[in-house]
Amino acid sequence: MFDGIDVVVLPVADTGPLRRLYVDAMGFEVVEAGPVREAEAWARIWDLPSPPATSLLLGKPGSHGGWIRLVAVPGLPKPDAAGIPDRPGPYALDFYLRHPGETEAVIEERGWRFVSDPVDYLLPGTAHPVRERMLDQTSSGLLHAFVGYREGRTRCVLGERPEVDVSEVNAVVFATDDLPAARTFAEDVLGGRIYFSGRFEGEALERLLTLGPGEGFDAVLTRGPKSRNARLEFIQRLPGHPPRPMTGAPRVVAECAMDDLAALAERLAHGSHGASTGIVETADGPRLGLRSRYGAHFCFRQR
Repeated sequence: MFDGIDVVVLPVADTGPLRRLYVDAMGFEVVEAGPVREAEAWARIWDLPSPPATSLLLGKPGSHGGWIRLVAVPGLPKPDAAGIPDRPGPYALDFYLRHPGETEAVIEERGWRFVSDPVDYLLPGTAHPVRERMLDQTSSGLLHAFVGYREGRTRCVLGERPEVDVSEVNAVVFATDDLPAARTFAEDVLGGRIYFSGRFEGEALERLLTLGPGEGFDAVLTRGPKSRNARLEFIQRLPGHPPRPMTGAPRVVAECAMDDLAALAERLAHGSHGASTGIVETADGPRLGLRSRYGAHFCFRQR
């Protein structure tokens, strides 16, 4: 059963810029670092065009999932800009910030760019106010949603560690051409629980993502029984735009622990959900890679 994304794998040509972003500016801690053993096997599992060289695991001790693994893949081409969600594939990572203005200022001083000014809106279907701003993370071609932390209303490490200003990854957002099928996959294949299914739209969203008037998208948000981070989110690719193809290697691989890896392998073996590696034995235990047809790459392991 799906119960959150444990590690967000980010393949990049050079891990240096992202180490400085996540460690120096966002307070992630280096958990382990070194060369990638069994590089050919991991290239297959992560669907990389060439073997990875080094790996850097970053975490927020005390959190339950939502860690980041930076993987150096020599020669990996520069990704396309995230832009608007007009293509299938990884789109954004979400983080909660205790002091958004202060953290964003530090990040801007380091040369990173925000797509827009902060916006305030009500969470769809609720009366809960949200403060959000989008960072353009160009090393992976992703947006990062920086959301103001609300004490007692948001599950993340900030509730456990008052000295921490930035949370673990709270959600990974993938755009898809087939949202109904992606929802079925999340529920019936992974065993995830849908806690929101609806539409994101309005002037605040248009300002946040630089969308056109009236543009918005439907979304399905998935978590597990313990509501561990990071959540899995699918959004419908914006209609009315020619789809930009994803080029090169996957820019995000979601690593998830599952209760029964062998049973999951059987559910994926027929290929209707995408190309699966089957179970691959590694020194770290069995893994299963999936290039899904819903715009998301996965690496599954036995819980």
